[in-house]
Amino acid sequence: MRMKIGAETVAFWLLGLLNNSVYVIMIAGANDISSGAVGLVYFCAVFPALLVKLSAPYWFHLISYDVRMTIVAVMMTGSYLTVAYGRHLSWQLLGVTFAAFQGGLGEASTLALCSLYDSRRALTLWSSGTGFAGVAGYTWVAVLHLWLGLTFRTTLLLANVTSVAWLFIYHKVLPPPNLEAVSQLHTLTSRAVSSSHLPQEIAAPDADTDAADASLLGLEAESKGGLGRQQKDFDINLGTAGSHSRPAWQPNGANGMTRRASWLDLEHAASSEQPSNAALLGDEERGRMSADGDVATASKQQRAEDMAWGERLFQTVKLWPYILPLVAVYFAEYAMQTGTWTAIGFPVTDPEARHRFYAASNWCYQLGVFVSRSSGLAYQATVPVLWLMPALQLLLLFFFTSVAVSHWIYSWVLLAPCLMTGLLGGAVYVNAFTLIARHVDPLMREFSLAAASLGDSLGIAFADVAGVLIQGCLYKANRIAGASFSC
Repeated sequence: MRMKIGAETVAFWLLGLLNNSVYVIMIAGANDISSGAVGLVYFCAVFPALLVKLSAPYWFHLISYDVRMTIVAVMMTGSYLTVAYGRHLSWQLLGVTFAAFQGGLGEASTLALCSLYDSRRALTLWSSGTGFAGVAGYTWVAVLHLWLGLTFRTTLLLANVTSVAWLFIYHKVLPPPNLEAVSQLHTLTSRAVSSSHLPQEIAAPDADTDAADASLLGLEAESKGGLGRQQKDFDINLGTAGSHSRPAWQPNGANGMTRRASWLDLEHAASSEQPSNAALLGDEERGRMSADGDVATASKQQRAEDMAWGERLFQTVKLWPYILPLVAVYFAEYAMQTGTWTAIGFPVTDPEARHRFYAASNWCYQLGVFVSRSSGLAYQATVPVLWLMPALQLLLLFFFTSVAVSHWIYSWVLLAPCLMTGLLGGAVYVNAFTLIARHVDPLMREFSLAAASLGDSLGIAFADVAGVLIQGCLYKANRIAGASFSC
């Protein structure tokens, strides 16, 4: 698949970078905030995000993207200022919670926003940007604080540029979606995927559906039916299609996550659909749609904002094949970061040696995350592979724990499995969301992407609690003082 480089590409990548940079800067300075309880800082950096993502399916449809994105920018600035000027640990931890709230709100909102564009491309670019945020955040702290000698307060105050950049990218760089293409994509494919069940052939997604999505969104694609490029009718490049002005943002969106345009706008676009558009789908999809009824009736399916509270919960639970791998892989990798890696150093009794290994291990981890999160357009994992990767991550957790206790491998060669930890974590992230975009009903895509975002935060929350325990036990095993918890 060939990717266009344009405003949409740049915007989603930068939004991912900016959204996660605040969190990474806080984590990079965890030792400056609380050296004896790194896990406590990690916990404050994720718990508010978890609350946002858990509750998102029940209130996102009431608040527009504009409002949410503005709140994200305000919380960025609030986080930096509170941590920078907080004189006590409690105030600094409050600032970290602001960063967590901002990160969770920004992630869930932007993941949902990706459904209004070419989902796979937008999700990959967003994921790549969030992956690079790890490298950028640690670089920011390393260059300004560690190498140039600026205080951590000054380092945080200078980082306020991210909140300004966030609003600029969102309002001035990101183009509005092509309403006609989005509406026709939803109409033509909503009967190809069951609206009440996850796909029956979950391990072997339908190639025709993918090809139809690509054609409708103006991409080159190859499929069993030999679908070509349909750029003329469905060009998602907003420089050549639709109005150049940003549509009004309405409080009720097509998929329950508030769109940039109301559902009435999408309904109007669907009403002008050409009958020949059905030819963009494969034979199997046309057969399904014919059996279910006329293509145009797809737009009458239940939309996410029409669902009751119980239905929203049920739709979220149905995403368990994608959420559980996220929980598992993030639990394993953050248990390593908050627990095992804090108790490794050459020698382990030297605080500076432990700090050097902790910094180096996180650099390698972030590099791995960036590489794998950028691979969404090059490789699409199947669901079995998606489940295999967390199993490997749990093995790495066991490996590092045994190393921290017995020192049976104890040198800088340990940075190689640190890199692998990042590769596995990033791969699960991008593939989980791109699989959701492929498998769920298009009318539920926006809702599902936001709802499933709770997986990584849930895993991190569990890991941060476990990390405090792991760090205390490993400190005791290595006769190190200073842990907040004694095993």
